[in-house]
Formats: sequence, structure tokens, C-alpha cells
Amino acid sequence: MHRTLIFLALPIVAQAASFTPDVSLLTDLPQFQIQNLDKLTLRSVLKTINDKRLKGTTFYFGSTLADPSVAPQNAAWTSARFEDTFNLAVAENNCKWFSNEPAEGVFNLTACAELRNFAFQRGIAFRGLWHNQRPDWLANNPLNFTVSQLNKTIIPNAVQSVIEGLGKNLVSWDVVNEALTDSATPGMSVTECVVNASRWPNFAVDGDASSPVLFPDASFLNTAFLNADKARKKIGSNLQLFYNDYNGYGGNFPSQAKTDCAFNMLAQLKRSGVPVDGMGIQSHYSANPGAFPSKESAHFTMDRLKSLGLMGAITEMDCWLPDNTTESLRWQASIFGDLLDSCLFSSNCNEFILWDPRDDESWLNGFNTTGVHMGTLFDSSGNRKLPYFEVLARLLNFAQGGAEPCSTSSGTSACIV
Repeated sequence: MHRTLIFLALPIVAQAASFTPDVSLLTDLPQFQIQNLDKLTLRSVLKTINDKRLKGTTFYFGSTLADPSVAPQNAAWTSARFEDTFNLAVAENNCKWFSNEPAEGVFNLTACAELRNFAFQRGIAFRGLWHNQRPDWLANNPLNFTVSQLNKTIIPNAVQSVIEGLGKNLVSWDVVNEALTDSATPGMSVTECVVNASRWPNFAVDGDASSPVLFPDASFLNTAFLNADKARKKIGSNLQLFYNDYNGYGGNFPSQAKTDCAFNMLAQLKRSGVPVDGMGIQSHYSANPGAFPSKESAHFTMDRLKSLGLMGAITEMDCWLPDNTTESLRWQASIFGDLLDSCLFSSNCNEFILWDPRDDESWLNGFNTTGVHMGTLFDSSGNRKLPYFEVLARLLNFAQGGAEPCSTSSGTSACIV
């Protein structure tokens, strides 16, 4: 089962790019030519970065990891990539609530633990995810539970059981995911931003603001984070606790008001003494005009998080292509490279995570359009694409102490590497 998304930062529609800029890539330069990079593995460059402590702490470049039954034909390839490419794994579905608590109060972490063990056996880290995919016993009977039960029992048990059950050697966890409305307007309060999303647990029926109100405010956020903190302290873990959402870069990409909601919410949690460590910025973009954030806005967001004493992470990264031209592929490579740079060259960003490792496994393929999806670093045969080599070049440039390249996705009229 692949990720189910109701919301997207940008709609997936079949359209030809109305403008494809002429971009400049690091892989155009002699020292970063693909024939030279071909001798390296991405994981070896990550090791150099981390051995030199160039980020001050470990830098993670990861991908989601699905249950092997999703694509059994790719099992050997997947194993190899989590040995030579990625140093972090994120469970795609097997660590979500519906998988971990199939019956009320009955927890089964077997599927989640198998993916954690897969990562640990390959010497890489593991990140957790709590998404809005609820178990049937809760989703199908929303009025059987009181607010008191949700606040005092159901949410605390779900959060604590998973974190404690998986042990202390986890890197980070998305404690709350996608709690804010897409229709935010300037000046909305945190409560308005949360309640107007019309999502469970504010409303009994997810997405239906006419259904009975469960939580009339944002207090469930406090419940989730406080119990996650309680669990990590109990097991002696340094696990980082994240809020995760999309449309988080601001600068009117695509919603400054929603970005302000997120920052106001995080600031409010911090002021209240609620333990939140960072924000994950979901990054589902496309190589189309105005369909991805500029490097400048990405840096601005990381700086804004830093001003609150928070970490940032680029999560769920993919970049959909509108066509199969070389120009679009180069543009895709520059978008991947620029967003990676914005994390590498920000002191408070240490995680860059892809959603799906290869094109034939990508969740983008679930949309019935005629667009050319190809949103990952590896093609449907598992071969490395130009964006892979550009990502490798950006990492190598950082490992060698190079300066941050200018924003190549803006085109050569604005920037030539």
C-alpha cells in the first residue's frame, strides 16, 4: 500500500511546461562531470560530510521504505540502495496508526519494527511518522469516544506505545502531521487555523465541518507532543519531535497565511513549554513555473525556524515532470539541487528525505493523468538519473568545503554556476 494523500501542495495535472529555463548545473563543470561522479556512491560522500562533522552533527539523506510486498521484484535493488545511497529510512505506511493499533488498546509494532530492523542492519538511521490514517476501530466509530478519552487515553497510548516500543535509537518522529487548514487567511489564530481544517480530531468525521465537534481547539497538539516527550524520556532517547506539513515555505509559495499559521502554532507551543524540536516541510513539487519554492525562500524559512530555536527538515521530496524532455530533466535536477543546498547550508537542517526511492514505486503513479511523473532520483528500472548525479555533486561540493552555488533553478539569466 502506498501513501494516501488527500491534499497536495500543488495539484497534479497533465500540462506542458509553459516555460522551461535554461539552467546551469554543477554536473556541467569538469570536476563534477558524471563520468567522475560515477565512481562514487552517495553514501560515501555522506560519510565524508559526517566524519568531518561539517554540519556539527550527523546529516541524513534518506527515503521512504515500503513493505517488501509492495514491490517484491525490487527487493534486491532496495536493499542495495539503502547500503550505498541512503543513510536514513522512513517507513512509508507501516509505522502509521492504522498499522500499529489494529484494535483499540492492542498494539502490534511488528511491521514497523521490521522496517526499523532493516535500516539498523544496514547501519542507517530510522525516522518515524504519525499520519492521519487512523485505524478502522477509531475512524469508523468517531462518536464512540469522548474528548476526555481522546485526550487522556487514546492519543497518549498511541504515541507512547509506538515510541517506547521501537526503542531509543530513532532519529526523529513526526508527532503531528498536516493539522492546519489550506484556506488560511491573514491574521487567523492558531485555533482557527486548526479547527478550520475540518480534520479529525477536531471534527468527528474527517473533512466534514458539519459533523459533531470533538476538539473545539488545538489542545490535542499539546497532548501528542507532551506524551511523545514523556515516552522518549522514559526510554532515554534523543529522538527529535517534529511537526510536519505541506505548503510551508511562505513568501506566497503557495500560501503565506498557512506558513504564518504554522509558525504561530510552533511559537505558541514553545511559549507553553510544549516540547517540539522542529518542523518538517513536505516537498511535493513539479518542474513547472511557480510550482516550487526558490532557494531564497527555503533559506528564509530555515532561518525563521532557527529564530524560534527549531530544527527544519525537508521531507517527502519529489519533483514531478510535465514532459520527458532533456530541458525538463535538467530543471528537475536543479530544483533537487537547490533545495538540498538550502538544507546543507543551513545549520538547523540535518534531514533531507525523499518520498519513494524510484519512479515505478512513486505515489505519483496513482494519479490518472497523462503527465510524465518520473519524480524521483532513479528511473523505473532503478538506474540513476541526472537529478541523482546533481544531488551527488551538491553533496560532494559541500564535503569539499565549496561555497554554496547560486540558485540554478532560476535559470542562467539569474545565475550561472
